[in-house]
Amino acid sequence: MGDTLKNIIFIACVLGTLAFGYLLMVRLDRFLNENRKTIEAEDDKEEPARVLLTDELSDEEIADEVRKFRKSHKSARVVLYDSSGRGLPDSAAPREQPEE
Repeated sequence: MGDTLKNIIFIACVLGTLAFGYLLMVRLDRFLNENRKTIEAEDDKEEPARVLLTDELSDEEIADEVRKFRKSHKSARVVLYDSSGRGLPDSAAPREQPEE
């Protein structure tokens, strides 16, 4: 009788712990899902810091993209290079931005 009661209490404790863990994970999942949605909404609002222009665009389309980018990024520099494997010249290297 004593062992049976101990086993029943042990099983009840294990089931209680599992139920508590499950409920805790459900709440954590909801929290993380809401947080992810908020972060994704903020990311969608931000404009890109870089623009990749491919061969598929015409010269006019490329010029339009550069103009749009320059309007929203006042301190932007435009650096054009070819991907032939040669390094960028020193004048094209990123400069330190002065802190405001």
